[in-house]
Amino acid sequence: MNVRPVLLAAALILSTAALADPSAVQFEVSLLRDGKVVSSPRVVAEFGKTVVLSQANAMRFEGSATAPDAEGNSRISVKLAPFENGAMEPAKEMSMLADLSKSPSIRYAVPGTNARFVVRPTLVKLPASKG
Repeated sequence: MNVRPVLLAAALILSTAALADPSAVQFEVSLLRDGKVVSSPRVVAEFGKTVVLSQANAMRFEGSATAPDAEGNSRISVKLAPFENGAMEPAKEMSMLADLSKSPSIRYAVPGTNARFVVRPTLVKLPASKG
């Protein structure tokens, strides 16, 4: 029996299934000052790719996540930098392993400022592409 056609057929079936149910990570990045939300954008990233969000006079965010493993956990990595005193502060890098279906969050209070970040990554389905 020739194994190559069987492997090609299996690869086609798996890739078609993956295309039928594409998912990604959505980051909701809230910047609070004195406890009040001043910015709360949302941005979506494909798994394994980094997304950058920069808001003039507010903040800079970079985020990425790995595809969920067999237990449903993703490695989430973020860089957070607030705009303070006319300049962007150095970024704080943070990461965690979390199940995106369980509403995880990354929280960071910027030392010496009234700025606080709350990042909520969630699993989202991407719209099906039209061929």
